[in-house]
Amino acid sequence: MSKTAPQYALRYLSLSWKRCFNKISGQPKFKKKGRDDSFTLDGSITVGFNHIKLPRIGWMKTYEVLPDNVTPCGCNY
Repeated sequence: MSKTAPQYALRYLSLSWKRCFNKISGQPKFKKKGRDDSFTLDGSITVGFNHIKLPRIGWMKTYEVLPDNVTPCGCNY
């Protein structure tokens, strides 16, 4: 498992509580396990036709067709 996934989870949790304490938004609502699961990765990610290469995991098949020759970007929120 990549070390960045839990680090991003803690970073986003800290950000959401800061927003709550500064009266910008309400309390964070935690996601239910197994429903719309997602995670964030850093590093080299390669996208193919219907598969994606993740660091330490390898090639994984996807259910949807992905655009070819696309470089994923790391977006900061």
